[in-house]
Amino acid sequence: MITLSEVSKRFDKNPVVSNISLSVKEGEIIGLLGPNGAGKTTTLRMIAGILPPSSGTITINNLDITMHPEIKSHIGFMPENNPLYDDMTTEEYLSFWANMKGLADEQKKDAISYVVDRCGISEVYFRPIAELSKGYRQRVGFSQAILTKPKILILDEPTEGLDPNQRADISTLIRELSRQRTVIISSHVLSELSKIASRLIVIHKGTVVADATPEKLRTLGQKGQIIELEIDGTGVVKELKQLAGVRSVESDKNVYTVHSDSKTDIREALFKLAVRKKWILLTMYKREQAIEEVFSQLTHS
Repeated sequence: MITLSEVSKRFDKNPVVSNISLSVKEGEIIGLLGPNGAGKTTTLRMIAGILPPSSGTITINNLDITMHPEIKSHIGFMPENNPLYDDMTTEEYLSFWANMKGLADEQKKDAISYVVDRCGISEVYFRPIAELSKGYRQRVGFSQAILTKPKILILDEPTEGLDPNQRADISTLIRELSRQRTVIISSHVLSELSKIASRLIVIHKGTVVADATPEKLRTLGQKGQIIELEIDGTGVVKELKQLAGVRSVESDKNVYTVHSDSKTDIREALFKLAVRKKWILLTMYKREQAIEEVFSQLTHS
């Protein structure tokens, strides 16, 4: 549905995005990750048709967005920091955007009614935007982005500055809005984004350094396995260290962390060892890298 082919963006002579190529299928929820200055916002703005690429092409349904500006009517965009007009009421703001998006009078009422219900902002519909909480301001920003029921929804840092409860509410809203839509989201809240997105793309210094599902991304750069066991027994550390493939063992009371260089899952061997030694094996857990650890590895340079 969306294809970027060797897309670059320069401001003056400074490269911000360099030869990015990627494809987004219809119905995917894409999480765009990267440190500050990586080129995330610039990439989103190019996909939204706000910035033209310096080179390369961006196509939506095989149409070049720079040659076919009418494609923008299928895109809903919520920019970073969610700029709103504080002197307007929510009603006035939505009416303004309905006019800006070219909705006819007969369409306008239904469109506004749809977003007010979908985004849960009926309680603040007649209130000045300046008086709204951060959570409601984000909801109003969402309502603008989906007024025309776009097929593509682009959200730049939609949970920035929200408390944990507000982030949870907005994440739920994103999941609801993503049904029957293609969604691209950038965020610094990596663990949260990994629960929403079906695919994570990491950008560093203007280039794509990783593109995988959240599950596969956690395994990138991971050497061997880390297994945590809770065991009631004697001589545990000595016996664990002698097991083939085990590099090191850490212990804290009856909790043992086994670091293995083996690419083969060693949990079966650990279980059989516990049975043979007549240990009481209370728990066994294969630890995966946190998204934050992988992100640090990919963008630390």
